[in-house]
This record gives sequence, structure tokens and C-alpha cells, in this order.
Amino acid sequence: MELLSIGEMCRILDVKPHVLRYWEQEFEIVNPRKDRNGKRQYSRNDINTLFRIKHLLHDEKYTIEGAKNKLWSELSQDNADVKASVQALRETLVHLSLKIDEMKRS
Repeated sequence: MELLSIGEMCRILDVKPHVLRYWEQEFEIVNPRKDRNGKRQYSRNDINTLFRIKHLLHDEKYTIEGAKNKLWSELSQDNADVKASVQALRETLVHLSLKIDEMKRS
């Protein structure tokens, strides 16, 4: 996976470096890795999150606090969907395990 520098992120998002650094302070979810020299390295997940933040702030006109709440709400919903999928998978695996045990006894 390719990591991007702060300069590359600024060009992609069309924002200044101080804006990205501010967003990192305000939004806990944005946490780029730093290399040995302390330079930021943004992952694909960081990129997606930053695009979402920019959209909420610039296009949807959310305040910082409103954008934080919206992001956490979206993440909570994603977690609920993941939990439901995991539960369904677990039920399927239990069912298959019971079938296998039944077949072994036959």
C-alpha cells in the first residue's frame, strides 16, 4: 500500500498543510503514521477519512463539532452492520458444525 506525504495529501485535497494538521488535532480518527524522521504518511483509510471531513466541512457546511458527531455516527452505524454480519456468520458456522457432527455420527 502506498503512503502519501503531507504535501501530496494537500495537493489531492486542495488544502494547506496547516489545515491538515488542524484536522488531525480535531478529529481523533485521523492519525497518520510518522516515519523515522517524523514526517506524516497518510494511508488509504486516512485519505478516505480526510475526503469525508473536507466534504462535511466545505460542501455540507458542518461545523467542526457537527462533522465530528456525523463521523462518529457513521462509524457507529458501520460497527452495527459489522456486528450483525459477524453474528450471522457465527450462526452459520455453528449450524455447519452441528451438521458435521451429525454426519460423523451417521
